[in-house]
Amino acid sequence: MVKQKRITVLLCALLLNFFGGNAIAQEQPDYRTALAEFQKGNTEKALEIIRTLHEQGKRSYETHYLAAFCHYKAGRMKSAGTHWSEALKLKPGDPVVSADFTRYLLQVGRNDDALEIITKSYETDPKNREVRLLYATALLYNGKARDALYVIEKLKAEDSNDYRPLVLEAQVYYYLGSAEKAEVSLKWAQSLVPNNANVLNNLALVYEKGGNQEAKRGNVKKALDQFKSAREQIDAALKIKPEDEKFKGNLQRIEARIHALTQG
Repeated sequence: MVKQKRITVLLCALLLNFFGGNAIAQEQPDYRTALAEFQKGNTEKALEIIRTLHEQGKRSYETHYLAAFCHYKAGRMKSAGTHWSEALKLKPGDPVVSADFTRYLLQVGRNDDALEIITKSYETDPKNREVRLLYATALLYNGKARDALYVIEKLKAEDSNDYRPLVLEAQVYYYLGSAEKAEVSLKWAQSLVPNNANVLNNLALVYEKGGNQEAKRGNVKKALDQFKSAREQIDAALKIKPEDEKFKGNLQRIEARIHALTQG
């Protein structure tokens, strides 16, 4: 359920600095060529240029950072992780690379490593909101739900218009087995971003969990009501993202539960 921020946004934010007259980019025209190739979608050509720079001993934070995204875009996750790691060696605790590397580590199930990386960045830049969100996420993924809630509460207090801490809070409550509290958090998030497909999907999962709980108690009618609410939410999510295979799978599973209880 844990959502991830779009990596491309962070990359563009960083890369804009170079087109704005970044000193390093000016001193390394070959790097700027690699950057231009990446932006045109020629990731392999960009990597060729970066490899040449590295063979010439011109390794830098920027070249490793760009190489990581080239490999990530090509689906070579392990190589992407290696370059993010190398970039961090050159700028320990850097919030941008730490955030990207942490997302990758969580994505591939290396939760301990993810928490270690983002903790260092959190200690370096404790006021960075993006880092704190990922710090709370990594805490949750490592089973430290109560610690995650402590971070989330502060994030909520600082900005009541940011839906992301609410979604993360719902994930914590979901993990702790409280479908009711998770629903409250997601309803609040939904009021801020009513057409967010991932929020709708998460809400469907919460209702599904509530339905399973009611079914175990033998409350068939309440269970059916929960599953039907889940179907309503996932249908809404699919209207926004009709090709999402994860959403389709969730809908298929929920409909199967409705059918089983109706026939049962």
